[in-house]
Amino acid sequence: MVAARGTPLVAIEGGVIARLSNSSLGGITIWLTGSSGDEFYYAHLDGYASGLSSGQRVGVGDLIGYVGNTGNAQYTVPHLHFEHHPGGGGAVNPYPLVAGLCY
Repeated sequence: MVAARGTPLVAIEGGVIARLSNSSLGGITIWLTGSSGDEFYYAHLDGYASGLSSGQRVGVGDLIGYVGNTGNAQYTVPHLHFEHHPGGGGAVNPYPLVAGLCY
């Protein structure tokens, strides 16, 4: 999802920050395990929200990070690589979920 660098990112669902990492592939990333059991992956972030930590509980809409282009996206426009993993399984197209929440 293309957006300006620094655009705030929020938790799509209440749950727990399962993992924070920084790698050459996804750059600065967040794995959020929602209360539904679904998992959500946010990648290529510019940074985390102040004080965010693994194991922290967050509510839907809580600030968790900012759009960037870290990792293997360093030569692209700032954007959010977002994945939805229902029940913690394989990734599915996140568009229906996001569109349903936005419209």
